[in-house]
Amino acid sequence: MTIPPFFQTMFEPWFVFLADDPIFRALQFSLLLVGVIAVFLVFFATRDILLRTNSFILTFFSILLVAFFPVIGFFLYLLIRPSRTLREKEMFSMLVSIQKSLEKPVKPKKQKPAKSTTPKKK
Repeated sequence: MTIPPFFQTMFEPWFVFLADDPIFRALQFSLLLVGVIAVFLVFFATRDILLRTNSFILTFFSILLVAFFPVIGFFLYLLIRPSRTLREKEMFSMLVSIQKSLEKPVKPKKQKPAKSTTPKKK
């Protein structure tokens, strides 16, 4: 695969950092890809935990977990994160309060005494 001359002159300053050997160049690109994925996981976990809790300790612990152990830490984060976002919790509490306000309290009916089947004496 040859690189067109326009791109070759445009990217030539960046090729200085890459190895001439194709195997080492592939290794460099794979390490770059792993780094990009690790940074993405940290940003995703940070955004997600900020939407799910107001706890500083849980937020800090989750970010550190994903930052120091990128793939395994991310899966552990998925296990320990709160199940609902703050908005979902608020919506659920609003629905529960609306449901309680719409329910009418059921009053027990007064029972009438049962009529006896025996005839009355006169």
